[in-house]
Amino acid sequence: LGWQPVLLAGSERICPFVAASLFETQLRSFNAAHFPALSEIKSAFPKADLSAKKEKYASVITSLVTEFNQRFQDFSVIEKQIKLFSTPFLVDAEEVEESLQLELIEMQCDDSLKSQHQLLSLPDFYQSLDHAKFPLMRRHAKRMMSLFGSTYICEQTFSLLNQNKSRLRSRMTDSHLCEVLRVSTTKLSPDIPAILQSKGHIYLNPFI
Repeated sequence: LGWQPVLLAGSERICPFVAASLFETQLRSFNAAHFPALSEIKSAFPKADLSAKKEKYASVITSLVTEFNQRFQDFSVIEKQIKLFSTPFLVDAEEVEESLQLELIEMQCDDSLKSQHQLLSLPDFYQSLDHAKFPLMRRHAKRMMSLFGSTYICEQTFSLLNQNKSRLRSRMTDSHLCEVLRVSTTKLSPDIPAILQSKGHIYLNPFI
């Protein structure tokens, strides 16, 4: 699925959820810094007892925080690995796995790689890295990219599967289907003339 850009939006969208804990704390203490509507009500009705309403909405936010923590607890485990993948030049080498430290330091000392990181997309940047010099960093990048696929990619692949595995193609085997999906979801363009030449079966159209 190399033709699709890597999406880290899933992990980045989690960050705003951290604000929910801040909102909960401030709401319980009646701090309306981030609640403009509440601030207007407090100003208009300074003597009003809003404790019941405050507790009601604070409880809602508490439930949200609990739900977020349950759903995204796995991301906190790999947070450092995600940062290493997305911003390798801003990560302290002492904070990463020991097996990656030397490659990371060598990468951070290379000004040309810094420029490439700014100019290229993340997949293209890691693909451009020297295989011999940065094998572990490349492997780490592949692992991270595999974690953040798009739902759209999954849906498209499933759609292609349904199109090819139809009732009219009863002889389609699992291995054939795998090959068809690989061709359908890759950005590689086959060199047909070269393939034919290697097989020794070059067809020349007599009408051309």
